[in-house]
Order: sequence, then structure tokens, then C-alpha cells
Amino acid sequence: MPELLGTASFPSGDLLLIDFGLLRLWSGDRPPLLPEGFAPPEVVAEANAAVDFEVVGPRAAEVAARLDLAAVKGRYAFDLPRDSGLVADAAARTGLDATVRQVPRMPHHTRVLRLLDDLPGGAEVPFHGGWAVAVRGLPTGRLRVLGERMPPGPDRERWHSVWVQCAEGVVAESVEAGYVLVDEARLMFADPTALNSWTNDEPTDGLFDLAFWGGDEEQVAARLAASTVDGQYVWTDLTRDRARALHDRLRSLRDEGLKFAFDLRPHDDHHRVLEPMRSSATGSGEVEVGGALMTGWFTSWGDGAFPVYRDLAGDGTLLRVRVELGAPEIVTRHRRFERLHLGDLAKMAIVSARVAREGAPAGWLYRDEPSRDADSGWRVFAGDEAQEYIDDSRNAVLVPLRELIGADPALEAVFERPPGSAFERAGGTFVPVED
Repeated sequence: MPELLGTASFPSGDLLLIDFGLLRLWSGDRPPLLPEGFAPPEVVAEANAAVDFEVVGPRAAEVAARLDLAAVKGRYAFDLPRDSGLVADAAARTGLDATVRQVPRMPHHTRVLRLLDDLPGGAEVPFHGGWAVAVRGLPTGRLRVLGERMPPGPDRERWHSVWVQCAEGVVAESVEAGYVLVDEARLMFADPTALNSWTNDEPTDGLFDLAFWGGDEEQVAARLAASTVDGQYVWTDLTRDRARALHDRLRSLRDEGLKFAFDLRPHDDHHRVLEPMRSSATGSGEVEVGGALMTGWFTSWGDGAFPVYRDLAGDGTLLRVRVELGAPEIVTRHRRFERLHLGDLAKMAIVSARVAREGAPAGWLYRDEPSRDADSGWRVFAGDEAQEYIDDSRNAVLVPLRELIGADPALEAVFERPPGSAFERAGGTFVPVED
């Protein structure tokens, strides 16, 4: 059953689906330059010296479509070194009538407009290593943002898909518009022109919130006489000077060795949409920026690249712009992550230092009954250790199974075997040992 996450409006008729945690990298209508201090100086200098290219000529669109290059979007290639001949060389190899020319560096909003001029049905828009998805042709009124959860099972509380409802009707065709990159576990449907008014890191009301959490949070609260708000240690509506003083105190406590995390939250547009998300049953929040309504929400799957579709009626009417968060490849990846970091492959093996420290390949291993929850039962050796070496506990190292698999993928199939199993390496493969 669909749930209402919020509403959105698109006065320009264009939609941008973006990880709004990355909007600090979004230049809007300004030159796409990283600010000084954002990254190491050499990284900032290299990023800011990049240039954009355009494929031009009678068959430009056809040539651009044949260029299997990550930097190429539509007829353009963004953020390449000035002397890069990559796109020109690839275009020349097609043998078609088109050339590549350098063009003035495009602000990110200009990229949206240029790409949608050529690809109104959907375009991936790159910006400083990330990318959003843009779609043209939305109604300009207030639209609902709806979502549907996963079916019953381990993921039933996660989102299967979230969409902007543009019109009512029966979906006859779904057309892929691209993949949106998520790096901070959140997304937002926004009007790209209205985002030119978005504020990041600078509070619109001059105030800040400051939160802390983690292992030693109670000790920190006692030291600073902090109390909880809705179950979280947070100071709200702080002046800049008060926020700076408390921030410095938290930093000094962490330098003393206390284990916790903390987060300074300026009352900017990011904060205005994120704050209601933290307490919403749908993990969503709504904000008005630049004359447009925008709805953001937590993906519920963390980070990744998620497919975006235009759902069309039989007559071509745009019914929905939808992001498929519970796509099969996302579920598979999530299951894999859980297994590696929370499940059976996160458990420990007792490993000979010949393997764990000296890098020798595993040559002999067996599985006991696990002695505790974190123990896999596996004991791993190079196979050439003397008994005296094995008997010395200093030569035994605890290693997660995932790290052993990372060094030797063939071990994953072996680690599926039950307690009582033993294997030795023979001719490059692992062979069961019966005795």
C-alpha cells in the first residue's frame, strides 16, 4: 500500500533526483569549483583545472551515443583534464562526421538544462564525482511523493520504490532514465532551478544544533551537564559562539580518549529537510526552497546506485518518476554486505601467523565446533608449520573470514562446510580431507 512521504513542485517543469547530502558539492548557477580547504590542495587544484568538451557536427548525437566512456553524458564530456584526448580519439575511431571541442566550464544547473535539451526523458548529471538524474516534462503544480515498502520478509520495513505521482493511469511502459548515486543514504526530488537558492553549511537564522552519541556518551553528558531531547543528546538553537565553545569541548573530550561521535548542524536548508526526517515514520521531510516544494527521505538501504524510471501510460503520458530502491541488484548487494560485516563471514578464524602476517597461502584448514558467538570454528594454517610453532599462542591471529576471502576467494566455498570439515590445498584447489 503506497504511503505519503510529502509533496513536491517543479515550477521549471524539470525534476532532479539527487542525494541532498551532496548538495554542498552542487554549484547551481555558479562555476563548478571546489572551495579551498575542501580537500587536499593538489586535489582541489586538479578538480578546478578540469574542462568540459562537446561533440559537434552533423552526426554528433550518433557519435556521442557510441562513446562508451563514463565521462560522456549526452553530447558532452565533463570534468576532464585540459589536455585529455580521450573523447576526441574515441570520436575519431567511429569514422563518422563529428568532432570534439572544448567548451566553457558548465555550472551544474547549466548541465541539467543542456542535457535535458537533448535527452528530455532522462539524463545522468555528473558533479564532482557524483551524479544525479534529471527528467523534463513534469506538471508544475503540487505533486504527491509516494512510496511502497518491500514485501514481507527481512526487508519489509525498507522502501521498495519511491515516486512522484504526475498523473493517474495504468502504467503501460517503464523507461529507464539513469542511475542516481547515493553516498549519504538520502535522496530528494527537487526542481533544479530552485536549487540555485539552496543554502548549505551557513544557517539561515544564525543558529546551530549540536548532537553527540556513541559508546561513552553518558560520560560525556555527565561532564558537560547535557540532557536528551527525544532520546538523543543534543543542544538546539545555539548561537555561533556557543556552538563553537561546545564543539571545542567535545573535541577535547575525544582527544582525552572518550569514544563518541558528534555532529554540528547549522540551520541551513539541509537541516530544514533532515530534521523532520529523523522523527518521521516514513523517514521523510518536506522543505520549500526557491519557490518550490522538495521532499527528501532516507533510502533505507544506505548508499549505492539506484535505477530511476519514467512510468508512462499507453498514450505516452508521464504518470510517475520512480526510483527503484529495492531493485534485485540492491537487495543482493545488501545481503552480501550483511553477510560480510554482520553475518557468518564476519566471524573469526584462528589463523597461523604464517598466513595472517607473512602472507603465505592457506594450505591446511579445519573447522571445530565454535567456542563462542564470534567464533567461526575455522582454524587456518599454511601447512608447513612445525608443531612447536603451532603450540606457541603468539603465532595465532584472529582474522575475520571476509578478510581471508578477500585474499583468497576460493576459501568462500570452503567456509560453507559444517564443523568437522577439513581441507588441504592440492594443485591450486582445496580438497576435502576425510581423516
